[in-house]
Amino acid sequence: MKGKGCMDILVLIAILLSLCTVFVVSKNLANGIVSGKYFWFYTSITILPALAIPAAIIKRKERLSFKLSDLLILLFCIAAVLITLHHTGRLTNKCLLLIFATAFYFYLRIFLSGDNKLIRYIVPVFFMLTGLVEAIWGLRQLYGFTSSQHNLFKVTGSFFNPGPYSGWLAMVFPMAFWYAAPLFTSKTKEKFDFRNLNIRTVFVFLKTVSPKWVKILTGFLTALCTVLILPAAMSRASWLAALGGCAFTGILYGLQNRKITDRCKKYRKRIISFSFVALILFASAMTGLFLLKKDSASGRAFTWKIAVQTIMEHPMGVGLDNFGGAYGEAQAAYFASGAGAEWEKHVAEGVEYAFNEYLQICIEAGIIPFIIFIAFVIYTLSLGISKRNYIPAGALISLLIFAAMSYPFNVLPFVIAFVFLSALCVSGDTGKQETKKLYPKFAIWAFLIIFPISVALLSFNSSPNSQFSILNFQLNYGAYKQWRTTQTLHGMGLHREAAEEYAGQYPYLQDNIKFLFEYAQSLSKSEQYEKSNEVLGKAIQISCDPMLYNVMGKNCQALKQYELAEQSFTKAVNLVPNRLYPHYLLAKLYHETGLKDKMELEINIVLSKPPKVESMAVEEMKEELLKLIQN
Repeated sequence: MKGKGCMDILVLIAILLSLCTVFVVSKNLANGIVSGKYFWFYTSITILPALAIPAAIIKRKERLSFKLSDLLILLFCIAAVLITLHHTGRLTNKCLLLIFATAFYFYLRIFLSGDNKLIRYIVPVFFMLTGLVEAIWGLRQLYGFTSSQHNLFKVTGSFFNPGPYSGWLAMVFPMAFWYAAPLFTSKTKEKFDFRNLNIRTVFVFLKTVSPKWVKILTGFLTALCTVLILPAAMSRASWLAALGGCAFTGILYGLQNRKITDRCKKYRKRIISFSFVALILFASAMTGLFLLKKDSASGRAFTWKIAVQTIMEHPMGVGLDNFGGAYGEAQAAYFASGAGAEWEKHVAEGVEYAFNEYLQICIEAGIIPFIIFIAFVIYTLSLGISKRNYIPAGALISLLIFAAMSYPFNVLPFVIAFVFLSALCVSGDTGKQETKKLYPKFAIWAFLIIFPISVALLSFNSSPNSQFSILNFQLNYGAYKQWRTTQTLHGMGLHREAAEEYAGQYPYLQDNIKFLFEYAQSLSKSEQYEKSNEVLGKAIQISCDPMLYNVMGKNCQALKQYELAEQSFTKAVNLVPNRLYPHYLLAKLYHETGLKDKMELEINIVLSKPPKVESMAVEEMKEELLKLIQN
C-alpha cells in the first residue's frame, strides 16, 4: 500500500509537470513563447514511460477497460501520419506532436483508471488553477505590472497573442463555474454568511476549511478573475466558447439539483418567457459581435469558403503542416479566375490557419481521418456525460466551440488540454459491465515498453537528413538555441554569415515558416538567388504568405529570369489582391524589361487603389513610382 501511494504521488507530479507546459516561456530559444513549450512538454512526457512500468507492476491487479475512443484516436493518429509521410516523405512537427499526444492520452488512461482518488481529485483542480494563474497574469499585464508577450497587444498571458490566451480562459471557465456553483446554494449560505463578512468570520471559516471548500473557493476566484480579464482580450470566439460551456455545465448542474428542478417546474411559464427573451438578446449580441470587427468576421467567412474548396480539391488530405500551401493554391486560383467579389478581395489574407480546426483537420488529414476524429469527439463526450464526468465534459465543450472559430489545435497547450480532458471524460470506470472489456495484459506491456524504446532509438540514430531527424531532440534544441543567435546576425545585415549559420539549422527547422523566410532573405541579400528560391520552394508548400512569392520574384528578376519573376509577382497579386506591394514590384519589373504599357497599368493601380492599411511604406512606394513614370 505504501509503494502504491508513493507511485501515485510520482505519477501525479509527472502529469502536473505536463500541464505546466502552458506557463513556459523560454528566453534562450528563438520564438521561445512557442518553442519553449514544445521542449518542456517533450521532456516532461518522458517521465511517464519511466513511471508506467513500475506502476503496472505495483498495480498489477488493476485492469484498464477498453473503450471505442481508444481505438478511434489510435486509428486517427496512424492515418494522419501515413498520409503525411506519403506527401512529405518524413515526419513533420505536427506529426511528432500527434504521436506524442496520442501516447500521452494512453498513459493518462492507464494512470487515471481504477480508484485513484488522489490523481482524480488534484489533477482537475490543478488544471483549473492554470486558468487562475493566466487570468492574474493577464490582469497584471493589463495594468502595466508585467510586460506582454507581443508588442501590439497589451494582454497575452503566457501566449503570443490574445486569441489563444482568451481561449484558454474560456475553456477553464466552465470548470470554475461548476466548482463555484455550490457557493450560492442555501446550505452554503447558512455556513458562510456573506452579509456578516469580516476578518474574524473569514479566519474562523478558514480554520475549518475542507478539501471540498478548497475547490469551491478556488473555482469562485478563478471565475471572478476570468470575468474581469476576458472582455479585455476582445476575442469573440472565446466569449461564445465560455458561454456555450457554461450553458452546458449550468444545465447539467441544474438537473443534478432537485431544488432547481422543482423551481423550474413551478415557474415553467416564466422560464419559457425568459428563454424567449434570452434568445432575442443572444441574436442581438451575435449581430453586435459581428459588427464589432466586421472585416475580421467577413475574413473568416471567406477563409472557410476557400477551405471548403480546398477540401474538395484534396479529399484525401495534403499532410499535416501542409495546410498553408494547399490553401494558398486554392485562394490564388479563385481570384485568378475572376470569381472574387470586391469585399472578398478586401478581406482576403495569407492566413496561417483555417480559423476552424475541423476544416483544417479535413484539409490536412483527409475526409476519412476527419470522420474518425469527429467520431472520437462524439463518443468521448457521450461517455463523459454517461459517466457523470460533467466538469471535463463542460471544458471540452468550450474548447470544441472555440475550435470552430479559431486555431487552438495549432497551439501546443490546447492539444495537451484536449487530450487531458478527453482522458478524464473516458476514465473512471463504473459498473460491472466494464470488467468484461479489458485490455489484454500483453497489449499494455507492449505499449509501455515498445513506444519509449522506439522513440529513443530513432532519436539517437537519426541523421540530419533522415525522415526521423525531428526526433533528435538534443539537436533540435540546439538548432532553436543557435537560431536565436543567427537572428542577431540577420538583423545586423550580416547576411552571408547568417546564411551559413541558417544552413546548419535548416534540417531541423524546415517546418518553421519564420525560419525559412529569414533563411531565404539572407540568401537573397547575399546574392545566392538560386539557393534562396530552393528554400522558398519549400516554404510555399507550408505557407500562403504572398511575401514568399515577392522574394522569389525578386530573385528571378536578379537572375534575368523575367518570365518567372512575372509569374511569381502575379501569384502574389492573386493570392492577396488587396496588397499594393506586388503591383509595385511588377511596375519595376516592366520598367526594367521596357514594357511601358504594363508598367503604367501597374503604377495606376498603386496610385489609385486605397491601401488596406495606411503606412509610410505605401507613401514611399507611390512617390518612387511617380518619379519613375515622370522620367
